[in-house]
Amino acid sequence: MIVREFFAKHWPIYLLGIILLIVTDLLALLIPWATGRAVDSIGLSNGEVGQSILLIGAVAIAMAILRYLYRECIMGTTRRLEHHLRNKIFHHSLFVPISVYDEAGPGKIMALTVNDVTSVRVAVGLGIMLLVDAGIMGLASFAVMFRSIDPMLTILSVAPLPFVFVGTAWLGRIVHIRFRKVQEQFGELTEFAQELFGGVKIVKAFGVESQFSKRFAAVNRENMAANLSLANIQAVYIPVTHVAPLFCYAIALFAGGRMIIQDSLTVGELTAFTGYLGLIIWPVMGLGYLINTVQRGRASYRRIEDFLSNPADELEKMEYSCSAATYPLTGAIEINNLTFQYPQAATASLNDVSIRIPAGATVGIVGRTGSGKTTLLRILLRLYPVPDGTVLIDGVDLNQHDFLRLRGDIGYVPQEAALFSMTVADNIAFGGDYQRGQIEQAADQAVVQTDIDARTEGFGTMLGEKGLRLSGGQRQRVAIARALIRNPRILLLDDVFASLDYRTQNLLVDNLREMEAGRTTLIVSQRVAAVEHAKFILVFEAGQICEQGTHQELIARRGLYYKLYEQQLALGDGA
Repeated sequence: MIVREFFAKHWPIYLLGIILLIVTDLLALLIPWATGRAVDSIGLSNGEVGQSILLIGAVAIAMAILRYLYRECIMGTTRRLEHHLRNKIFHHSLFVPISVYDEAGPGKIMALTVNDVTSVRVAVGLGIMLLVDAGIMGLASFAVMFRSIDPMLTILSVAPLPFVFVGTAWLGRIVHIRFRKVQEQFGELTEFAQELFGGVKIVKAFGVESQFSKRFAAVNRENMAANLSLANIQAVYIPVTHVAPLFCYAIALFAGGRMIIQDSLTVGELTAFTGYLGLIIWPVMGLGYLINTVQRGRASYRRIEDFLSNPADELEKMEYSCSAATYPLTGAIEINNLTFQYPQAATASLNDVSIRIPAGATVGIVGRTGSGKTTLLRILLRLYPVPDGTVLIDGVDLNQHDFLRLRGDIGYVPQEAALFSMTVADNIAFGGDYQRGQIEQAADQAVVQTDIDARTEGFGTMLGEKGLRLSGGQRQRVAIARALIRNPRILLLDDVFASLDYRTQNLLVDNLREMEAGRTTLIVSQRVAAVEHAKFILVFEAGQICEQGTHQELIARRGLYYKLYEQQLALGDGA
């Protein structure tokens, strides 16, 4: 358990806070006693009244100091727990299979790191404080009332409380279920909003603001319905936990008043009794909030545990790998009868694919949309698991490679360039320790140096979220520079020319050809002109390789490649 793991290191401070809280609760028992003593001393002994006042003042000061100390210990520890949980979730999220993101989406993981972690922190902090208050103060007050004042009056006065406990316990189970639903709906709302704001330019360009507003209203309505369902149950707590305990006071005043009339109880003792009764009732009145807080924390903690239960197989593989591969790689790739199907897909994306790519070769990959080209690159990065023996790099099974070192030798540029809210230089270096000259060289090789220099701040330009301050072509070339600066042994380019003009494409292709020596390069492209220089070309159709050969051989064969080539020439998309 992740909380147990945390408290294995931090329990001394937390326990000290609990002890100080208990001491504070026990000190609180002196105030009703001193108040009752003062009431009985009025008109009889001014000295005892003065002593009682001084005692109450001293206890109040001591309690104030102790309250600060125990809150510092308990709340400070839970803030560290919050920090620990967020780090744990974030670190784990980097190493879970990519299929977890395909199923859950980033919005749900964001909800875990924000709302769920906060709910756990409140439950372990404020929730535990309320629980200790209710237990220690309630039991201690009951014991003092029962032993020092009157047993029967004590039993009669607290008789309504068991009904409160039963009612709130029953309601707590419902709160647990409904709060889990609330968190799930919040995750969907977050994911929808994140996706919408990320694509707001497209929304505006198509003039579909009203349609998306309606869709958001529908998602928000479901979120509201889940919250109202929870609020309806929480609303029941108020009459149960606030009204019912008032009957305790009514019983105490009625029965205690009769005892005063019968001279079996003094006014001061009744005053002290009602004070102790208040120390019992106050936690009970907060019982609804306590159970609500604890159940929210439980629901959130289970959601966190469910996420962390996804095996971080990549992390384990990197930590315990006994790979026979040597790094840096030479870049030889062998694929044997590979069939692959995405977890949520109805059909296979790759079907019985076999390829031999020698080290240092440049391979073009073309084919219609959805034919399996991108899937092949993702598999070489081992973003998805494949059967043993189907993919080998440098003669070593892909599943036996050290993932971190394998990916360190691969440069990957996806179809959609993913840039971050950093400077241009930081996006190109991307965590690597590179000199400014290396960054500029990579930018020049990616044909983006001139564009960067044209900006006032040059490589120090902050790109903003997803690099939106750059054009699509500029973002793509910065992503290419990010791959090239690593000097990878295997370079995977996934349709990177789609957003480039032909002059820029030709310059980039020429630069890549100059850097081909000793590097295995796979170029996925819809444009035949971008791959015709390759050593050989693979043509994909419906998840299979339907043709392969050089540009001239495929043109002579007059198959699918030839048709794509002719179509592009007719549209003016040729070389």
